[in-house]
Amino acid sequence: MKRKRILIPLILLILFVLYLNRDALNPFAPDCKNLPANQPKPEECKKPVKEVAPGFEI
Repeated sequence: MKRKRILIPLILLILFVLYLNRDALNPFAPDCKNLPANQPKPEECKKPVKEVAPGFEI
């Protein structure tokens, strides 16, 4: 009984950490750090432009 009490939160913690790192663990994502200089960046590597609410522009 005590083993089960420790094991369930441990499994939940491991699953939560894996969920937080799901982007880094994706084997199909392009490697954005090692791109050749003469090739354009794929769309997945470009950082999204943050939309600003009207009236908050500087």
